[in-house]
Amino acid sequence: MAHSVPILMYHSVDTDSAPGFRRWTVSPTQFAEHMDWLAREDYQPITVSALVSTLEQGKPLSSRCIVITFDDAFRDFLTGAMPALRRHGFPATLYAVTGYVGRTSMWLRTEGEGDRALMSWDELRMICDEGIECGAHSHTHPQLDIIPTQKALGEITRSKGSLEDGIGRKVESFAYPHGYASRTTRRLVKQAGFSSACRVRHALSSTTEDRFALSRIIVTNDVGVDGLRSLLTDGVLPIAPPQDRLAATAWRFARRVMQVA
Repeated sequence: MAHSVPILMYHSVDTDSAPGFRRWTVSPTQFAEHMDWLAREDYQPITVSALVSTLEQGKPLSSRCIVITFDDAFRDFLTGAMPALRRHGFPATLYAVTGYVGRTSMWLRTEGEGDRALMSWDELRMICDEGIECGAHSHTHPQLDIIPTQKALGEITRSKGSLEDGIGRKVESFAYPHGYASRTTRRLVKQAGFSSACRVRHALSSTTEDRFALSRIIVTNDVGVDGLRSLLTDGVLPIAPPQDRLAATAWRFARRVMQVA
């Protein structure tokens, strides 16, 4: 029987950020409180690839299964998130933008965060040794669904190859930059050899959801423990919404027009 699977999406775990990026910056204390609550409630975190592998093999999945993900591979993951993950023995999946590894998040200049440090190759290899899955998040963080198909394919395949070379491990999972993906983009990710991909959608995933369009729950700086509990237990979120709703298609068209203008 199909059932829901929560996949949490974090970005930066830090005490400081520019106003334009504040929403995406959860404090280390707040993150630790989230992890403490998950542990008390007997949630059992697994990586994205472990989730997909379990489902593909037809094995039973715990009703307390949860996935913890991080986009962009900010260096504050090491100081803000890893202590709590280590304390509870929680695995997680972190998505790296390969073209900026060891540099800064230059794609965030307009949000005032172009100088936010990103993890180095040595640091990515280190967390992999501690049970963190590293997935790809494109090479330069573009909106993949509105750029030419061949350019999008290059971003996807280059990120996979670069990450595999950099960490010395097979890379199975991908996360769409900005959460944007179309049917074409999903096809390209599958073509590149990934076994799964995460979107956003602020919804619960499910055991029957498209493995290349996994829904995630957006965790922002205003989500305390009570807010997290509500998101996971109060039925306030949809489960695996349709991949290409009319509003998403319209917004894709608008973004394409804005890029050309």
